[in-house]
Amino acid sequence: MLAVALSSVLLVPAALAQQPGMGGGRMAPPPDHWLTLDSLAQAVGLTADQRPKVAAHYDELNAVMKKAADRRVLFRQSMGPMGQMTPEQRQAMQPKVDSMRTAMEGLQQQADTHYGAIRALLTAAQQAKFDALPKPQVAMRRPPPGS
Repeated sequence: MLAVALSSVLLVPAALAQQPGMGGGRMAPPPDHWLTLDSLAQAVGLTADQRPKVAAHYDELNAVMKKAADRRVLFRQSMGPMGQMTPEQRQAMQPKVDSMRTAMEGLQQQADTHYGAIRALLTAAQQAKFDALPKPQVAMRRPPPGS
């Protein structure tokens, strides 16, 4: 009994500290790819005829995702440590942040275009399965200030 109580006291906080979310650590950035083509094909049931047509847009979509991931890395490296910035330093960086946000919105539009093109190649039954998959996001979207 003592062993169970002791292990729960020692293990539960460690497990909770590893979980992302509210106070549980940093939020991970979006991945540099969406799904694998095989995963997509299996999830929606692509036919042999559909696969090469979908593959073209799938490749373009993942190229956009990779480009966005590379830009995020470069952006974070150019920003330096942001933990102890003064309000003046944060304000001075705002134009750079706004520029990055605009670039990410453009990349998201490109991703959305290829996502829509893939969806258009599917049957109605496949579209329902496709719509249940997580939609590709090039950046974590936050609500605009004041909303």
